[in-house]
Amino acid sequence: MNFTNMTRELAKYDIILGSSSSRRYDLLKDYLNIHDIKVLKPSFEEDLDKNLYKDDPLKYVHDTCRLKAKSILEEYYPGRYSTKELGAIIICADTIVVGPENQIYEKPITQEKQLEYLTKFCYSYGKKCVGDESVKVITSVALIKDCKDIGDKTTLVIHQFEEITKIYFDPDIPVDIIKTYVDSKDGLHVAGGFKIQGSSAVLIKGIEGDYYNVVGLPVNKTYKTLLHLIN
Repeated sequence: MNFTNMTRELAKYDIILGSSSSRRYDLLKDYLNIHDIKVLKPSFEEDLDKNLYKDDPLKYVHDTCRLKAKSILEEYYPGRYSTKELGAIIICADTIVVGPENQIYEKPITQEKQLEYLTKFCYSYGKKCVGDESVKVITSVALIKDCKDIGDKTTLVIHQFEEITKIYFDPDIPVDIIKTYVDSKDGLHVAGGFKIQGSSAVLIKGIEGDYYNVVGLPVNKTYKTLLHLIN
């Protein structure tokens, strides 16, 4: 199926983004050519106990995404938002930033905490920057196809996957540059305290993996999973 045909097929579904992230919305619109997107914010509080996931941050983001999708499905089901002939496709995602010792870096709510994160990324982890010593961005994506069946019944098809991108921060960047970025408030309230698509790019000397995964949604794997769903 070519890109044009896929766009045509996706138009037969209501596309529901279970996220308030403007970045994910833009990635779906600009790169997957999905323009009619309904946005529902998950009611799940994202309050899982991280102590239960100390050795497995990937399971933490998987479970968080799954519970976000579950809350959207409970809000959406049984299809009261669906107006299209084939039903709906729900897209949920969650992104975390993880250090070399599997510690999870949440969204900093203060500039002091953001500065603490970024100086550690550059001057502690940046000096290592090899293999598993890198900072990792992990995104979990859940895609749910809610198909209309005869008699207004529905069939749910669920796919969930994780994508990992390694980030190599520059240990030689002057601390004043980090402070200037923090003062801009650009990365405040974002996982890890930085937006790779913003001016924090000057702090990063390389990545390994999907760039768009760091932005908030792995475009390549999301596209291939959508293709599988509609086929």
